[in-house]
Amino acid sequence: MMHSNKISPIDTPYARQALQSQHYVREARIKRTKRILLVFLVIFLVLGFQILQSKRSLAKINGNIRTSKQQLTRQKEIGADLKQQKKQLHDPEYLQQVIRSKYNYSKKGETVYNLND
Repeated sequence: MMHSNKISPIDTPYARQALQSQHYVREARIKRTKRILLVFLVIFLVLGFQILQSKRSLAKINGNIRTSKQQLTRQKEIGADLKQQKKQLHDPEYLQQVIRSKYNYSKKGETVYNLND
């Protein structure tokens, strides 16, 4: 206990008991405060971990969405090309051209030279 030059502490059993009681209350409050801070720290860490984990999951899902959209775009382009080819296959001239180039067919009197070999 702090005392100045003019004030001297009372050294009686009651004063000692009151001083011990004050010290005990102060220590109990400090312990309680530490426990409360520890609980808040644990809650903060758990919630922070969950937030980080959900952000990672969201980033991964967004990446999957981007990839899927790119694949969808490519498949739509392929589908459009196939539709165009299907339309062209109904044209007899185009069909003859495909058969002649792909299967080396020729018209009567025509000679085919294979330059690929």
